[in-house]
Amino acid sequence: MIKILPSKGIKKATGIDFDLLGSILTTMIQAGHRKPIDMTVHMYKSRQAGVSYVETYDSDWFTICLDQTSKQTRKFIFGSILHEIRHCCQLKLWNYWPCTYKFKTYEEYFNSKEERDARKAEKLTRQLIKLYDMHINMKKQYSKVGLTRLG
Repeated sequence: MIKILPSKGIKKATGIDFDLLGSILTTMIQAGHRKPIDMTVHMYKSRQAGVSYVETYDSDWFTICLDQTSKQTRKFIFGSILHEIRHCCQLKLWNYWPCTYKFKTYEEYFNSKEERDARKAEKLTRQLIKLYDMHINMKKQYSKVGLTRLG
């Protein structure tokens, strides 16, 4: 299970239900790789303007810092989260963690194997948003129809 623990600032800035998002991401990744995945991801606002990044201290605890200076569209936010979660999966599933200090230029970093792989995950942004919205609407319908109590 992917547990996403956002800061108060991230919760307020995004308005995302991170428990639901973690559940959807867990289902998606476990279905794709056919193995259980357990990780805890802390999420904060990035202190570096224009940069989102992920840090790790072991293979189960990650810290994602999301860029808050760019235009904050849903597609940008969900895409950034997918991109950084993919970096977490690179360590968790394949024991591969990039050494960003070895790149001499931004172009080398941009064209590296791990960055290209993480950008591929961003292609699922639209589907992730649709799944997320369907779950939110289903929760509202469930309560509206009166299935939260007997009778």
